Amino acid sequence: MIRPHENPVALKAGAFSLLVHVLLLGLLLISFNWKVVQPASIATVELWSELPSKPVVAQPIPEPPKPVSKPLPELEPKPVSKPESKADIEVKKEPPKPEPPKPKEEPKKPEVKKPVVKKPPQDDALEKLKQAMLEDQPNLDSSSAPAGPPAMSAEQQGEVNEFINKIRNKVHQNVNQQLCGSGNPELEFAMSLAPTGEIVGTPRMLKGSGIAACDESVERAILLAQPLPVPKEADLFARFRDLKLKFHPKGGN
Repeated sequence: MIRPHENPVALKAGAFSLLVHVLLLGLLLISFNWKVVQPASIATVELWSELPSKPVVAQPIPEPPKPVSKPLPELEPKPVSKPESKADIEVKKEPPKPEPPKPKEEPKKPEVKKPVVKKPPQDDALEKLKQAMLEDQPNLDSSSAPAGPPAMSAEQQGEVNEFINKIRNKVHQNVNQQLCGSGNPELEFAMSLAPTGEIVGTPRMLKGSGIAACDESVERAILLAQPLPVPKEADLFARFRDLKLKFHPKGGN
């Protein structure tokens, strides 16, 4: 009961304070967790830099095999050597010298007799006939024997030499002089020419330079120089039908 003499303001303040405490108590009861929380278990982890090696199992050492006892071979009694007499010792000290072998006589080779060639018997009548025929034949002058091309005049010989020099100059243009060394050897080739200047067949080397590469180079140069310059006159061309050409790779007659 409130007394009449008490202040009503103090009464209101007390009620308000009580209300606040009740609210706080209610909030505490609501927010309180009634479940029992068990503490979390902490697991300890151990780190290893390498995996632990497996324990090595010691293998049992095999027992060494027991030695097999071999039966000892029976020893045969050695023959007792008798002492040699002095005569035997002296004979052994001086062995007989072997006689030198006699040289064997080589058997003589049988002489091969050359067969005697018997000349066929000459028929006297045949010989007389041959002799008579020879006597009947007239004596032949040397001028009637077959000969080569007729002799040329100085003018014709000059023309022939001129064509030979033309042939040399044309061949010389195709020769590789480096293959013939430092010298200037003389080569000689024989060839048959057609009236057109073409070579019939292959040139034949009569005299070489001693250097195979040089000889082949000159032969190729002759073939490349076709057609060769030859005279058109029949009597002059006769000198070129079977031509023997002397040639120097670096020039010169």
